[in-house]
Parts: sequence; C-alpha cells; structure tokens
Amino acid sequence: MKAVLIEVDVTGVETAEGVAVLREQIVPAISAMPGFLSGTWLTGGQDGRGLSLTVWDSTEHAQAFGDQFGIGASPAADALVTRCELRDVAATA
Repeated sequence: MKAVLIEVDVTGVETAEGVAVLREQIVPAISAMPGFLSGTWLTGGQDGRGLSLTVWDSTEHAQAFGDQFGIGASPAADALVTRCELRDVAATA
C-alpha cells in the first residue's frame, strides 16, 4: 500500500464553504478513483494549511492521484497544493 500526503494552502478559503466543497465534491471524486482505499482530510486550522492523507492499493494508483493533485494544483477556488508526497504505509489500525 502507498499513501499520499498533501498539504493545501487554504488561507483564502472561508472554512464552512471550504468544508462543504470538500465533502460534496472533492472527497467523492477522490474516493471514486481507481485504487482508493481510505482517506482523512483535516481543516486548515490557524496556519491555513489543510492536510489530507489518502491510502492507495498500489504505487501506480497513488502516483496517478499525486500527478493530478500535485504541487501547484488547485483542487478548489483559492486553494493551492503546496506539498505532495508518496510514502509507504508502515501500519494501519
């Protein structure tokens, strides 16, 4: 299994609106992608940096996701991906 860690600058996004777009559009689209196993999305908090950690069944599927939502991508208006890393999954619970 592979994980993709993404950090998004959401300083220009109003929290309630951003969470609504995330829940209604972004999460359903990502969870429908081939190889998706699980995901967790965290709000921006005080520093305006949202995080997501998604788990994929293969390197190929994780890489395809990372290519689509890599650094510089804008998954929603006023949001910008600033970090995208593929990592091996060591353990889950």
